Amino acid sequence: MLNRVNDQKTDVIEHLRGGDGQVIRQTLIAPEDSCGKFKMCAKLTLEPGCTIGAHAHMPDAEFCWLLEGELLIQDGGEEKIVKPGDAWMCGDGASHYTKNVSDKPAVFLAIVAE
Repeated sequence: MLNRVNDQKTDVIEHLRGGDGQVIRQTLIAPEDSCGKFKMCAKLTLEPGCTIGAHAHMPDAEFCWLLEGELLIQDGGEEKIVKPGDAWMCGDGASHYTKNVSDKPAVFLAIVAE
Protein backbone atom coordinates (compact mmCIF):
# COMPACT_ATOMS: atom_id res chain seq x y z
CA MET A 1 0.00 0.00 0.00
CA LEU A 2 1.60 3.24 -1.18
CA ASN A 3 0.53 6.49 0.45
CA ARG A 4 2.07 9.34 -1.50
CA VAL A 5 3.08 12.45 0.44
CA ASN A 6 0.39 14.56 -1.25
CA ASP A 7 -2.27 12.07 -0.08
CA GLN A 8 -1.14 11.93 3.55
CA LYS A 9 -3.54 13.54 6.00
CA THR A 10 -2.14 16.20 8.34
CA ASP A 11 -4.07 17.32 11.39
CA VAL A 12 -3.44 19.36 14.52
CA ILE A 13 -4.27 17.82 17.89
CA GLU A 14 -4.67 20.15 20.85
CA HIS A 15 -3.57 18.91 24.30
CA LEU A 16 -2.76 15.36 23.18
CA ARG A 17 -3.11 12.99 26.17
CA GLY A 18 -3.60 16.06 28.38
CA GLY A 19 -0.35 17.68 27.25
CA ASP A 20 0.42 21.35 26.64
CA GLY A 21 0.03 22.99 23.25
CA GLN A 22 -0.50 21.07 20.05
CA VAL A 23 0.91 18.21 18.04
CA ILE A 24 1.01 18.24 14.25
CA ARG A 25 0.35 14.70 13.01
CA GLN A 26 1.10 13.63 9.45
CA THR A 27 -0.44 10.16 9.01
CA LEU A 28 1.92 8.01 6.93
CA ILE A 29 -0.22 4.86 6.93
CA ALA A 30 -3.79 5.02 8.26
CA PRO A 31 -4.89 2.25 10.66
CA GLU A 32 -7.42 0.93 8.14
CA ASP A 33 -4.61 0.56 5.56
CA SER A 34 -2.17 -1.23 7.89
CA CYS A 35 -3.50 -4.80 7.63
CA GLY A 36 -4.63 -4.47 11.24
CA LYS A 37 -1.09 -3.94 12.52
CA PHE A 38 -0.91 -0.21 13.44
CA LYS A 39 -3.08 2.02 15.59
CA MET A 40 -0.89 4.89 14.37
CA CYS A 41 1.97 5.33 11.94
CA ALA A 42 2.78 9.04 11.74
CA LYS A 43 5.31 11.82 11.67
CA LEU A 44 4.70 14.00 14.73
CA THR A 45 5.92 17.57 15.21
CA LEU A 46 6.08 19.28 18.60
CA GLU A 47 6.80 23.00 18.70
CA PRO A 48 8.97 24.32 21.58
CA GLY A 49 7.27 23.93 24.95
CA CYS A 50 4.62 21.52 23.65
CA THR A 51 4.06 18.14 25.29
CA ILE A 52 2.31 14.82 24.90
CA GLY A 53 0.88 13.95 28.31
CA ALA A 54 1.68 10.80 30.26
CA HIS A 55 -0.06 7.68 29.02
CA ALA A 56 0.42 3.90 29.18
CA HIS A 57 0.65 1.32 26.40
CA MET A 58 -1.14 -1.98 27.02
CA PRO A 59 -1.62 -4.23 25.14
CA ASP A 60 -0.16 -2.11 22.31
CA ALA A 61 3.38 -0.71 22.11
CA GLU A 62 4.82 2.51 20.69
CA PHE A 63 8.11 2.85 18.81
CA CYS A 64 9.55 6.34 18.19
CA TRP A 65 12.56 7.64 16.26
CA LEU A 66 13.67 11.28 16.51
CA LEU A 67 14.35 12.89 13.13
CA GLU A 68 14.91 16.54 14.09
CA GLY A 69 15.25 18.62 17.25
CA GLU A 70 15.53 17.46 20.84
CA LEU A 71 13.01 15.99 23.26
CA LEU A 72 12.72 15.19 26.93
CA ILE A 73 11.05 11.81 27.41
CA GLN A 74 10.14 9.62 30.34
CA ASP A 75 11.71 6.20 29.84
CA GLY A 76 11.53 3.51 32.51
CA GLY A 77 10.47 6.09 35.08
CA GLU A 78 13.46 8.36 34.32
CA GLU A 79 13.60 11.57 32.28
CA LYS A 80 16.06 11.44 29.40
CA ILE A 81 17.02 13.78 26.57
CA VAL A 82 16.81 12.26 23.08
CA LYS A 83 18.58 13.62 20.01
CA PRO A 84 18.24 12.97 16.26
CA GLY A 85 18.77 9.32 15.45
CA ASP A 86 17.79 8.12 18.94
CA ALA A 87 14.97 5.57 19.14
CA TRP A 88 12.77 4.52 22.06
CA MET A 89 9.87 2.21 22.77
CA CYS A 90 7.12 1.93 25.37
CA GLY A 91 4.91 -1.10 25.99
CA ASP A 92 3.90 -3.83 28.47
CA GLY A 93 1.77 -1.35 30.45
CA ALA A 94 4.59 1.16 30.91
CA SER A 95 3.80 4.87 30.88
CA HIS A 96 5.65 7.65 29.10
CA TYR A 97 5.44 11.32 28.11
CA THR A 98 7.24 13.61 25.68
CA LYS A 99 8.20 17.29 25.88
CA ASN A 100 10.02 19.61 23.52
CA VAL A 101 12.40 21.48 25.82
CA SER A 102 14.40 23.07 22.98
CA ASP A 103 13.86 26.28 21.03
CA LYS A 104 13.25 24.45 17.72
CA PRO A 105 10.51 22.10 16.48
CA ALA A 106 11.05 18.40 17.23
CA VAL A 107 10.00 15.90 14.57
CA PHE A 108 9.73 12.16 15.15
CA LEU A 109 8.31 8.99 13.67
CA ALA A 110 5.77 7.28 15.95
CA ILE A 111 4.33 3.83 15.34
CA VAL A 112 1.78 2.33 17.72
CA ALA A 113 1.55 -1.39 16.96
CA GLU A 114 -1.18 -3.81 18.03
